[in-house]
Amino acid sequence: MPDRIVGGRIVPDRRKLLTMSPLQEAADTVLEALYPGIWRRAENDIDQLPRLFYDGVWRDHHDEIIADIHAFADLHPVDDQRTEQAIKAWSDQSAGELRGEYSQSYYRTAVHVGLLAYVKQMRELRQKMHSEEGWHRIVERFHDACSGQPGYGFLGAHEKWGGLRLAYRCDTSANDACRAAERVAVERAAVTCEMCGAPGELRWTTWRKTLCDVHAGNRYDD
Repeated sequence: MPDRIVGGRIVPDRRKLLTMSPLQEAADTVLEALYPGIWRRAENDIDQLPRLFYDGVWRDHHDEIIADIHAFADLHPVDDQRTEQAIKAWSDQSAGELRGEYSQSYYRTAVHVGLLAYVKQMRELRQKMHSEEGWHRIVERFHDACSGQPGYGFLGAHEKWGGLRLAYRCDTSANDACRAAERVAVERAAVTCEMCGAPGELRWTTWRKTLCDVHAGNRYDD
C-alpha cells in the first residue's frame, strides 16, 4: 500500500489517517441521543416497532436519504450555513414527498440524524483542509467518492500555486477510483473561486490564486 498519494505522486507520509464510519452507522449515535424511543431495541414486540420501522426506511430508501443529505450539503456548502434549524427544515421538506405514508415520520428522522452525523463528520474533515472555504465542498465530494474504497484514508487538502492538492492513502486496488475522484476535484477547483465557491479562474500577479472577479478585484494576498 502506498504511503501517500498527493498530486498523483507516491511520497512517504506518517500522518494519521482520517477514516469515517458509514453514515447510517454514524447516525445511530445521534438517534440514541435525540430519539431514544426509536433507537432502543426492545424485547417486547410492540415496543420494537419504532426501531423496525426506522431500520426499514433506511433499507427501502437508503439511496434517497443519502441523496437528500448530499443535496443539503451542496446547497449549504459553508459550515456556518449548516445550522440545526436549517437541518431540521430540510428534514421536514424531504419527508414531505412521502406525505400520507406510514414511513414519512421515520424518513424525516433518518434524514435528520443522518444530516447531523454527516455535518459532524465534515467538520472533522475540514480540520485537515488548508484552503479557503470556497473549495471545502469540493474536498467533501472527493472524500465521499473515495469513502468505502479499500484502504482509503484522508490526510489533507491544501492550495498550492493556485491549485488544489489532495493527500490520501488507499490500497492498490482503489488507485484508479481514487485518482479519478482526485482529477474531478482538481478540475473543479481550477474553475472555482477558492474564497467563495463562485466561478473563478487562475490569477497571476505577485501571487497565484483561483479567484472570482470580485475577490481578484479585492487584491487578495495570502
